[in-house]
Amino acid sequence: MSTTSTSSAAATPTFASGGLVMSPPPSRSASFAGRYKQRINTSVPSSAVTPPSAVSLSSGSASPGQLSPRMLPHDTTNTSVQPSPDGPRGRMQPQLPGPLSPFQLPEAAVPPHHSAMSDALALSKAPGLMRRLSRGAANKLSRRRTSSSNVNRRDHSSGPVITRGRSDSYGTLENGHEPDAYDDEHAVESTDGLTGMDGIRDGPPSPSRGSAGSVPTAGIGPVVPSALQAGTTLTKVTRKKRKTLRFVLDVDSAKVSWDPAKPSKRFYIDDIREIRVGADARNYREEFQVPAEFESRWFTVLYADEARTKARPVKTMHLIAPDEHTFISWTTTLEIVSRYRIGMMAGLAAHSDVSIKAHWLREMARLFAGQARTEEDERLDFDGIESLCRSLHINCSRNHLRTQFTLADRARTGSLDFAGFKDFIRRLKDRQDLRLIYRAAASDEEGGLDRIDFVTFLAETQGVDVGSDPAHWDSVFEKYARRSKAKRSAPSDGDRDGARPARIRFDSFAAFLTSTFNPALRGASRSERLERPLNEYFISSSHNTYLLGRQVAGESSTEAYIRALRRGCRCVEVDCWDGADGRPVVNHGRTLTSKVLFSDCIAAIGKYAFLSTPYPLIISLEVHCNPEQQVVMADILKTQLGDRLLLEPLMTNSLVLPSPEELKYRILIKVKSAEDGDESSWVSDLPAHRRQRSVSTPQPLVPDVPTLTGGPLVTSPGSACSSRAPASTWSTGTTRGLITGGTATSASSATDDSDAKEGPDRRKKRKPSKIARPLGDLGVYTRGHKYTNFALPESKSYNHVFSFAERTIESLCRDADLKAQLDKHNMRYLMRVYPSGFRINSSNFDPNKFWRRGVQMAALNWQTYDLGMQMNDAMFASGVDRTGFVLKPKELRQTHRNGPGAAPPKEKRLVTFSIEMISAQQLPRPRGMNSDRSLDPYVVVEFFCADDKAKGAATGEGGLDASARNGMSGIGSPHRRRTMIVQGNGYNPIFNDRFTLSLETKFPDLIFVRWTVYNSADGRSYGDKNALLATYTAKLSSLQDGYRHLPLFDSRGERFLFSTLFCRIARGDAVSVDRVEDMQSGKVKALKQFGRSLFNNPRSSPSTVSSTQRKSSQDDK
Repeated sequence: MSTTSTSSAAATPTFASGGLVMSPPPSRSASFAGRYKQRINTSVPSSAVTPPSAVSLSSGSASPGQLSPRMLPHDTTNTSVQPSPDGPRGRMQPQLPGPLSPFQLPEAAVPPHHSAMSDALALSKAPGLMRRLSRGAANKLSRRRTSSSNVNRRDHSSGPVITRGRSDSYGTLENGHEPDAYDDEHAVESTDGLTGMDGIRDGPPSPSRGSAGSVPTAGIGPVVPSALQAGTTLTKVTRKKRKTLRFVLDVDSAKVSWDPAKPSKRFYIDDIREIRVGADARNYREEFQVPAEFESRWFTVLYADEARTKARPVKTMHLIAPDEHTFISWTTTLEIVSRYRIGMMAGLAAHSDVSIKAHWLREMARLFAGQARTEEDERLDFDGIESLCRSLHINCSRNHLRTQFTLADRARTGSLDFAGFKDFIRRLKDRQDLRLIYRAAASDEEGGLDRIDFVTFLAETQGVDVGSDPAHWDSVFEKYARRSKAKRSAPSDGDRDGARPARIRFDSFAAFLTSTFNPALRGASRSERLERPLNEYFISSSHNTYLLGRQVAGESSTEAYIRALRRGCRCVEVDCWDGADGRPVVNHGRTLTSKVLFSDCIAAIGKYAFLSTPYPLIISLEVHCNPEQQVVMADILKTQLGDRLLLEPLMTNSLVLPSPEELKYRILIKVKSAEDGDESSWVSDLPAHRRQRSVSTPQPLVPDVPTLTGGPLVTSPGSACSSRAPASTWSTGTTRGLITGGTATSASSATDDSDAKEGPDRRKKRKPSKIARPLGDLGVYTRGHKYTNFALPESKSYNHVFSFAERTIESLCRDADLKAQLDKHNMRYLMRVYPSGFRINSSNFDPNKFWRRGVQMAALNWQTYDLGMQMNDAMFASGVDRTGFVLKPKELRQTHRNGPGAAPPKEKRLVTFSIEMISAQQLPRPRGMNSDRSLDPYVVVEFFCADDKAKGAATGEGGLDASARNGMSGIGSPHRRRTMIVQGNGYNPIFNDRFTLSLETKFPDLIFVRWTVYNSADGRSYGDKNALLATYTAKLSSLQDGYRHLPLFDSRGERFLFSTLFCRIARGDAVSVDRVEDMQSGKVKALKQFGRSLFNNPRSSPSTVSSTQRKSSQDDK
């Protein structure tokens, strides 16, 4: 392999008119290099503002579709083109090897299914030679299949479809508002500066070049160093070796590759989550034992793993640049191109004229390949327009595109110039559903909404309390009124003196409804404070936080902690084991998972602990180390966490837990006290399935846990099985171990420190392994104790924490007295529940089961985005809930008027609400779908509550009923409604279905709603085999009334960039069921009495009738 010299490889990216432009390397500058020695984050969160610069031209990738020559003569030396069987198309795609299929969304379908049984059987045998060979062959075949199809689709995407920042839609600023994702207020004024753009070209660095992470200004595209396109040498570092390779940046397909012979040896810029440099990547450098002198040239790229190797969502690549200029070139260019492509797609979604122009000019640059052209030459026929639409992820049917093309081709020439293309895009994006709302809100449809119209619409239709922040809403009105004024082609005579009142016209009104100023979830109030004791909050919690993928053979990594903390997790788990060199390690004990140093995990936790929220973080330690290494753990915690680690109570004379406000920026350690024995001191003489386990314990062959109904999006391999493993599956003493042959399964990694014993005569106790005092003393407000019963003194200490496996707490709740004691306990003290050890597929329980019991920490497997995790995300999604702390409902908290420890009565209440399912926008295509197939979408809406199953508890109207046939609803059986199927339209399907629901529940604050979009396989039928496209889950109490656009997520929990559902939501107040029944019975009784008096019934006197009518009238009032 040839190499380039380091001097020629160092070119610095800059900006110039002309899109992505190559520039020669500038002279070295120590001060210039120093500006980039910080962490470079390419993830753009939902709250980020994409400036007008994002719409400047990129060289971009070719659009998908079959290749054909362009309408004008072309230079055959510059391209390799196959004739299209459909006839000529109005575009040329140079340097592409053959027919290409449209880009398809990478994460719209559930991954291939693996059963829990097959996973366990694979682990129960020693990894012999034949097994290793077959496994390696399977992996190679899998990689080959991925590279042969998906790679080509990705090569022709014009930009990302997934938001690679924080994986949720719930971003709101402190006051509950956010700026627009794309603001083209100034970009709409002129596009003349873009007319000379013709893609990538050489050019000198622009003096207006921004710093790393900035995006070019309007009409300016990022300059890509020519050296990166030619290829530079970088050293790739792995655990086993270091290898110098040539890395090439392909700007057309926006990917980086390092082995042209293997298409799988690449990653796409659109998949990059983050680039870490300097101190932020130090833990990796030290882990791989690379000297500190390389830190200034080391960078780590984190990118989404489309193939989900080993069930992990993210891959890491560690690289060392040969010199500082090459380091700067790669890190800044990847950053800038990533943000640029996001801006291009966001601008198109926001109907920006500049973005539309930029996409057109980029297509013309590729079409003419540097040849001279005039504006009259720039035209595309229908095939070219269709191919361009596919690259822009516009998934309309061919017939619909043809109709809009014909309407835009007013001259009937069979092709479109830029004006025609702009009209074509406008027609595609026209929202008739929004026009109806606009007409109803505007007093003057032609002129638009004035200030009074806008405020009235907010207050009466959207349910907004405008009076709480009038200045904010006044600024929002001014913003969109200015936008409307800028969009007008020429001022009218009455507007030249500026005397005409400001108004919001339709385009700006539509932009407001789709913006983050109109979020689906309520925002936070500045006055909201978390001042109640810690035990009165639900706390966002994680189980086996260190795992990126599978439970028994996945990767342990600090990245898992970083990801969880960025998503707002407030309780992380660390499983600690003895390290061979005296340094404690973290991994899934006695499994095939990899190990990571305890010190590295604590360093990552300390660095990211308060990135998303300032409120306290709990580190739950599962300790399996010897006393010497426990002392090392205590020293690491104190050294790494410093003053943030809480070492003593805030108040020495208080027997009440402090509030989250008082614990801001403090880290609490959950660990057993030094006096208590380790949970591993119990050894069973029974079959292992009789004892509760953590997932960190080696697992049985068949899980014995209930599965969540409602079609959860499970992304990890395997599925839970509801059947119990037979006793013959397990044996004692001589049973072959699950991991290596001849080794008996041990419970030493279990976290059942609070699990109830199944009988003293059924277990024997061995010498306990005690927690070292230096470590045990760190448990100040979160001290772990083993549960025996709720009457013992340790069950009443204010700072104790009980931890239960899910099945143990379920068994406790079968006894009415124990259930009452459990509810009473959780009003004053902390409790944690973790998934059963039988969940070897990393599935999750329904957290509502335990939230209704007042459990504060329902710890879930965050690597699995199934129904349980979706509900957890929804619980901590809106307003102050995003802090990771949600105040429990009144009925689950201690109240003084009921006396100390008394549980307030849980009366049933009637909750009514309606959802008008109006439309969807730009739905993703499922993986593997043929390019000539159109989408046939429908939506299933599910309602989850926290009550036990009961017949008739939930009733609904509208759409099609998809609930259980027996009429049961409650835990494990949601009420379901679904829309009709819209055939042949995945771009802007109109559903217009209205669902109304009445639900009797004791827990109105624990109602969740999930929207799931499916694609009908044949366009006519509903079925389990239909492809899942996207989903969204919300807590009912968090939703706002009115017209709202709901964001959509893929099966990994990644948010789609521009796919949404448009709904109107109306929520009623929860009222007592007893009151409703009294009102209804009173009305019935009054009618009967009135009938008797009417017909002179001798059994009733006039005075009695009159009295009854008066009572009924009072009840009605």
